[in-house]
Amino acid sequence: MASVTCKISQSVVDDVKKLRFSTPSQTSSSGSAATFKAYVAMINSEQTVVKEELDDVTDFDSLVDELPDHSPRYIIVSYKKVHPDQRVSFPLVFIYYCPETAAPQQRMLYASTQQLFEAENKLGKSLLLQKKEELTQKWLDDSKF
Repeated sequence: MASVTCKISQSVVDDVKKLRFSTPSQTSSSGSAATFKAYVAMINSEQTVVKEELDDVTDFDSLVDELPDHSPRYIIVSYKKVHPDQRVSFPLVFIYYCPETAAPQQRMLYASTQQLFEAENKLGKSLLLQKKEELTQKWLDDSKF
């Protein structure tokens, strides 16, 4: 059995579950229909995965602005995706954000906890992001998850 480096806060598991089961018709804090939702988690000094408190993140650009330049994060995104046949879906995508400039210790800590985070939150679609500027709806749509 693999050793566990970090633990996942129960509040993170509960928050991800709420995100998974929220409906697109629920409104955002601005009052408009929510077509984009993001949840960002980080590992704190007690080696526990906790929610990172961000300003109002309403789209990909505002999420990119909030991400740190030199520290990994776990990101879960739900967004409106229109398929070529005009079907609409709201995929729940897990993104392991690990910038190339992050300290090796942080990279190893997040990498060693990634599988546990995915398993505890029942996440199936997983992507690696190294340059936050690449995080766009087109990048997600082009990813074959």
